[in-house]
Amino acid sequence: MPTTVTTANPKLKETCTEFRLKVMIYSPEAGYKFDVTIQRKCFPTKWLLIFNLYKKSGNEFVQIVGVEFEAEKKEEEKALEEMSNTGVNMLQSRAFRKKVFPRVKAGDEPTKIHDELSKAIQQKPA
Repeated sequence: MPTTVTTANPKLKETCTEFRLKVMIYSPEAGYKFDVTIQRKCFPTKWLLIFNLYKKSGNEFVQIVGVEFEAEKKEEEKALEEMSNTGVNMLQSRAFRKKVFPRVKAGDEPTKIHDELSKAIQQKPA
């Protein structure tokens, strides 16, 4: 097997490290729970939020819906980056529970879910 040695390129100012971070698990009502995961992909750099909805079936929770939200605007990218550093704030948590969860549970169209996710991640405490 050949060996490859790579040296750092001093011309590159920033390197991108891909990661995935589960930042919240929440139970919005009896028999349901969801989790929110922040993910950064590289080359090109993309910020994603993954919203997974689970429903209780017997003694365990089974995933019923998965939503992948890709940040399209600078404000969305900044909000996801901040969430990856500081976690979910109270206003974001409330928006996920009261605005995003009902839309995902009801099976609303992707555009409406995308809009609610965008609003939710951009919630900031006063």
